[in-house]
Amino acid sequence: MIELARFPHAQPARMFAGVLKAQGIASVLHEEGGQTVMHLEDPARFDEARTLLEAFARNPNDPRFSDAAWQASEPVQHREGQGGQPPLFSGRWLAGMGPVTKLVLIVTLLVYLSPMLFGSGIYRALMFPPTLEGLLSQPWRLFTPMLLHFGVLHIAFNLLWWLDLGRTIERYQSSLQLVWVTLVTSGISSLAQFLASGPAFGGLSGVVYGLLGYLWLYGRVNPRAGYALRREIVIFMLVWLVICYVGLAGIVANEAHLAGLISGCVLGALTGYYRRRRFYEQTDK
Repeated sequence: MIELARFPHAQPARMFAGVLKAQGIASVLHEEGGQTVMHLEDPARFDEARTLLEAFARNPNDPRFSDAAWQASEPVQHREGQGGQPPLFSGRWLAGMGPVTKLVLIVTLLVYLSPMLFGSGIYRALMFPPTLEGLLSQPWRLFTPMLLHFGVLHIAFNLLWWLDLGRTIERYQSSLQLVWVTLVTSGISSLAQFLASGPAFGGLSGVVYGLLGYLWLYGRVNPRAGYALRREIVIFMLVWLVICYVGLAGIVANEAHLAGLISGCVLGALTGYYRRRRFYEQTDK
């Protein structure tokens, strides 16, 4: 491999990597000293890539670059792993998780197993309080219902989506951003479900829909980021939301799903707009 360039920010690096990919030029990105370093896998194509880079630097808003980056929107290879989705539960798939994704996975599984070992005390302590006033003395109970699950299918469905969506945010944005989106969508979805049906609810599904909405709108508003959700995933989850609302899936926390989705969409749109604007301001200087 040969180094091609160093970018002060990851977003234009990912965009240009998409441009190279559209030309059949494989690249690898990694972080070093606060910069994003780009290497070419084939040194023989250095001159061709350098010419493209010079044109990109002069006018990154050229439609031919944005179109190429969008068409090649599959995540670019990073030194920590290869692009694309590795096999489920393979070593590389698990290694691709960030610390927040893993922490929520482990804590959720431990909470699910706790009644078999310690009785129902942990579940009762983590449930939404009987009244809103209870949040004043125990504010964490606004968020902890997301850790409660009431069946194998319930926890399996939620954790598989959490791992897929959560690792995407944590890998391509940051662990802090995943924490922020998770807490906001968890709190809003829990509050909505409590107001609709009382404190007897639980599960990660409100957060899952929040992450879905966040990535969906972030990718729509800021497509140059290069990791937009596939349309089939969005359609499937929206259809499932409708199925739950019409009562075909049994007793489901519909209000939590909808509130999580809406709050995630708002966060995704605002974050995507802010980062897209920053990108334009930096490239116009």
